[in-house]
Amino acid sequence: MKLLLVTGRVASKYLNDIAVEVKNKYPVDVDVLVLPIPIAAMINVNYLLRELPRYMDRLKGVDLVIVPGYSTGDMSIASHSIGIPVVKGPRYAHDIPIMVKALLDGVEFSTIIPADDILIRQIEEREHKILEEVKKQARENMVFKIGELPISSLYPLVVLELYLNDTNEIDRYKKAIESTDIVIIGFSYDFDVEKAIEIVEKLREKTNKPIGIDTGDFELIKRAGNRVDIINGVTVDNIDKLVEMPELRDKSIIVISTSKSIEDKVKELEDTILFLRERGFNKTIVDPVLMPPLQGLIDSIKAYYEVKRKMPSIPVIMGVGNITELTDVDSIGVNSILAFMGVEIGIELYLTTESSIKTRYSTWELRRALDMAILARELKRPPKDLSINLLIAKSKRKKGFMLPTASIMVKALEKPEFKHDPKGYFKIAVDYEKNEIIVQHYKPGSLEPSIEIRGIDPYAILGEIIKQNLLSLETHYFYLGYELSKAYIALKTGKEYEQDKDLY
Repeated sequence: MKLLLVTGRVASKYLNDIAVEVKNKYPVDVDVLVLPIPIAAMINVNYLLRELPRYMDRLKGVDLVIVPGYSTGDMSIASHSIGIPVVKGPRYAHDIPIMVKALLDGVEFSTIIPADDILIRQIEEREHKILEEVKKQARENMVFKIGELPISSLYPLVVLELYLNDTNEIDRYKKAIESTDIVIIGFSYDFDVEKAIEIVEKLREKTNKPIGIDTGDFELIKRAGNRVDIINGVTVDNIDKLVEMPELRDKSIIVISTSKSIEDKVKELEDTILFLRERGFNKTIVDPVLMPPLQGLIDSIKAYYEVKRKMPSIPVIMGVGNITELTDVDSIGVNSILAFMGVEIGIELYLTTESSIKTRYSTWELRRALDMAILARELKRPPKDLSINLLIAKSKRKKGFMLPTASIMVKALEKPEFKHDPKGYFKIAVDYEKNEIIVQHYKPGSLEPSIEIRGIDPYAILGEIIKQNLLSLETHYFYLGYELSKAYIALKTGKEYEQDKDLY
């Protein structure tokens, strides 16, 4: 089989490298045709109709012409023009080897749809293998371990900080704990030490993940330090108190900068790490401190960059929760952009919280954003068109279709008249901790629910309501379907649900 890869001038060298890779790996002959256009994505079918006939000598013996996935138009027109099949390849050249393997396996590609849309499953498998390989490399190139987790910029980790007053509150964060790599519990100065130890031990029982504490209370550090894997809250000003506890030398210690200028941050952190190393504290992590927007955010990002440049072998932690908690902006985009910048800088750990409603699911968002950034780094491309994404509120591509014209068109302008269902009414709520929708039925005039139904699927819940014979009016069926759909969307997105109120 002979393939011809069509591209523009900018991507020509990279595509030639891909062609060599493909020829070495698979039993195919591959040629690269560089058209007189700078960007390959600018190619469209009309341009190909004009240009391809000029290269008929290059087309001799070619079985398939592959044009960039971003090319516009139906390539079947170009196929008819030159008498050779022309199909759309992937949007990114890196995916061409996957396309070639699929071709050899008998997969047929499209003149309209980019190859990567056809190869979704193969791309998912490849990206899963990439992440697993990066994790393996992280274990082989780690700075040190926290618990059994390797600390490496190759595969950065998510650290969840919880603020608990009692052991009973742990279950509230079950979903967040599942999404994180390390759990740290934050305690105030006046927190009861015995209760703090009880919370640490209970959390240790409930999860096999590394556990830490965040406190400036050195009495608590002294009492609980040996029960945890990581200690946060030690500032450079208080480092003398830490070295008075040599029993904590094998613990991971996060050292927090207190200086304001970038130069001072770098200098004091360098001096502090040297001071600790000389006293046997070798598992140190530095925190230059991420400042909120309009209060020093840009300078703090610069500080992270400089600290990592000056101390490449010292792990750095970025407190992204300082941004998500202190801005009234959806956390998805904030977590993503900070993760992308952090991976580019080479940061090893990312600290987040879910202390407020607006940061619900932040831990999952951050882990997913970091995985996207790792894939983009390994594939040498932007975090776009991957098998995973963080598009929650908006869609990537138009997927709608045109309905045929109806012979009769009626505009709906009036709501149906409200009627009380003689069988009663419903109250609906969302339990975010247990990941369930709750529906309670009340008989007419009653203030106590007659039955409670829980579930995730609105269809299953409505099916159970019908089975229990709890409603009788058609409008009531519609109302329940509408409210259950709202509750389902709220559960998936983390948005607060209020019955009879618009979700957005």
